[in-house]
Amino acid sequence: MAKQDEQGTAPGIDLERMPSFLLNHIVHQYHRVLQSRLKSVGASTLKMRIVISLKIYGRLTVNELCGYAIAEQPTMSRALDSLEKQKLIERQVSLEDSRLRLVSLTPEGQKVFDKIHPEISRVNDSMMAGFSAAEREIFLTGLTRVLANLRQI
Repeated sequence: MAKQDEQGTAPGIDLERMPSFLLNHIVHQYHRVLQSRLKSVGASTLKMRIVISLKIYGRLTVNELCGYAIAEQPTMSRALDSLEKQKLIERQVSLEDSRLRLVSLTPEGQKVFDKIHPEISRVNDSMMAGFSAAEREIFLTGLTRVLANLRQI
C-alpha cells in the first residue's frame, strides 16, 4: 500500500498507467455506449453476447455459453429464460448426455443478430479510429497476450 501524503493522496501511483484500471474503464464505456445503441432492439449487453456467441459457435451447452458470453451460471439461466420467452433461443436436451442442455439461435434470434451486428461493428471501428492496420494488429496481439497471461494465473 502506498504511503499517503498530507493531502491524502498516494504519490507515485498513476491509475491511468495501470492496465487493469484502463481495461475496466474501456469495458465499462464500451457497454455504456452499446447499451444506449441497442435499446431499440431490447438487447442488454449480456443478451447481445449470448446471441453473438451462438451465431459464431453454433449450438452450445450452457456451460460453454457461460464461458463465451462471460456470465455466471445463475445469471446465464435467467438470461436464457428471458431469451427463450422472446423466442430468440431454444434449449434442447443433448442426445449424447441427457444432463446437458444445448442452446441455439432461432430464426428470430438470427434477426436480432442481424440488427445488432452492424452496430457492434461500428462501435468497434470507432474504438480503433486513428489506429493504422499495423497498430491494430499490435494492439490486438497485446490484448490476446494479456488474456492468456491472466488465464495462467
